[in-house]
Amino acid sequence: MKTRCPLCFKNVSAFLVLLLALTANIFSQQHYNFNSGGSANTFPFGTNPATGKTIQLLFLPGDFNNPSAPAAGNITKIYFRAASTGNGTYTTLKIRMGLTTDTDLPPSAWYTGTMTTVFNQSNFAINTTSGSFVSVTLDTPFSFDPTKSLVVEIEQCGYSGTGFNCFQTGVSGSKRHTGPLSPGACPHIWGNTGGFMMHVGIDVAPPVVNCSYSWSTQTSGTTALIYSVKAVSNLIGWAAGAGGVVRKTIDGGTTWTNGNSTPGVIVGDIYNIEALDANTAWVTTTPGATFIYKTINGGTTWTQVYTIAGGFINAIKMTSPTVGIATGDVLAGVWLILGTIDGGSTWTVLSSPTGTGDGRNNSLQVLGTNVWFGSGQGTIWRSINSGVNWASVATTGLAGQVTGVHFNSATVGLGAGATMVKSTDGGLTYALLPAGGTGTITGIQGSGSDYWYTRGTGIWRSTDVGATWTQVHTQTAAQNDISLVTGGNGCMVGWSAGTTGTISKMTGVPVGINDPTSQIPSTFKLEQNYPNPFNPTTNITFALPTSGNVELKIYDLLGREV
Repeated sequence: MKTRCPLCFKNVSAFLVLLLALTANIFSQQHYNFNSGGSANTFPFGTNPATGKTIQLLFLPGDFNNPSAPAAGNITKIYFRAASTGNGTYTTLKIRMGLTTDTDLPPSAWYTGTMTTVFNQSNFAINTTSGSFVSVTLDTPFSFDPTKSLVVEIEQCGYSGTGFNCFQTGVSGSKRHTGPLSPGACPHIWGNTGGFMMHVGIDVAPPVVNCSYSWSTQTSGTTALIYSVKAVSNLIGWAAGAGGVVRKTIDGGTTWTNGNSTPGVIVGDIYNIEALDANTAWVTTTPGATFIYKTINGGTTWTQVYTIAGGFINAIKMTSPTVGIATGDVLAGVWLILGTIDGGSTWTVLSSPTGTGDGRNNSLQVLGTNVWFGSGQGTIWRSINSGVNWASVATTGLAGQVTGVHFNSATVGLGAGATMVKSTDGGLTYALLPAGGTGTITGIQGSGSDYWYTRGTGIWRSTDVGATWTQVHTQTAAQNDISLVTGGNGCMVGWSAGTTGTISKMTGVPVGINDPTSQIPSTFKLEQNYPNPFNPTTNITFALPTSGNVELKIYDLLGREV
């Protein structure tokens, strides 16, 4: 009898270092003030006092002028340039932002103008390399006006591990408040005012697009039961299910073609599918043993890249073209958690949290270093360090299996099963929510304040983070999964799929936006690409005063055309 190895993962440190680097350090900020020189300062993340620090920073219009000045939009990330290497977990880390016409902070007191809490986590890990920018993704994007000064307040109430210093540059006026200068508990009292500007960057997304959504039924070309669906873009989608069936579209669902044209390699039913583009995808099956298969040619051929006897893999998520995670049922007393650092060509045990029970198909989400997956025992498992350490959290009020989990930010998310629960603290606690329809909720997706789920033959939507729900589509058969992404027009797009091969597509159309086709630009303009930079796709906006052919070239940091 083939026995399981004692869950050793020889490359776990390499996997963790790479994954944390991808999610924290190598991102390039869209707009920043300084990225060289400066002096080191312990505020707000450095050593002592153990009870934390608070800092307020004032940035004037034009401060974020490298490599270009930002336009109006929503700040989605803030970056801090580290002056030392650190690896710490901060307690009650809060970031607030506000806009003002002031050019200096008030003397001898905290700034008390209107501020919005954009980030709030009870425990947050930050890993830095000296000289690099480290990013924090905001829970709530902040509406940014480049004609006004930006106030940023950062508070942390202590940390474990190694803190890090931040670079700063001396400037005129009062641009920084700090507190406390000696140990004191949160909330901190004001300490002093300084003429220093921390080296900071921001990502500014275009203003939130209001969208009108509609659903339509498509012809999948199969009558097989579909367990899983993956939306890659508004044009590319994959679906998979019973009997090794894989379907693929590259034209937005107008036609669905065979994504497993040489059957026989994939044995058994496919319970989850993940994809990066029209060529690269992974599936997991479980006919007695569990398997992962990969294709790099659009499903013409599939290669077995992992198997283990007696296991059951429920879901696969790739966080980049090279790094991914897969979660499975308990095997030999521990949960099966796999990692890859080579594009899913090989998979190795990443961690081994002890437990009992099983997971649920498609019930996995990765957001930065946060990972959540649902179980059949009414709990949601949570990791804040990319799947290395785990905690099981009871979903109060949600009896039985957790068939779906989705967080629209690092703090706010929903769990689903026989009903719905909501967390506002990153998955530390859950509270019961009302939900429409009857039966088991089989899949959930969302963005911003919008969420969608599948339940029976219905598809439901909430525009207020789950407080109320409205049925927006009815299929001819029960739906098993839903997958949505942000399309090129800023609206969500994707598919649901279920029994008898049924597939429905959701499309979104921006509303309340003037048609710009009749407006002729007065000058040539090339905007900063968005998202930036580690995403499957990026948008580059440019304007021309006259019509003509356009050639865009992309170069790396060494000036090589890529």
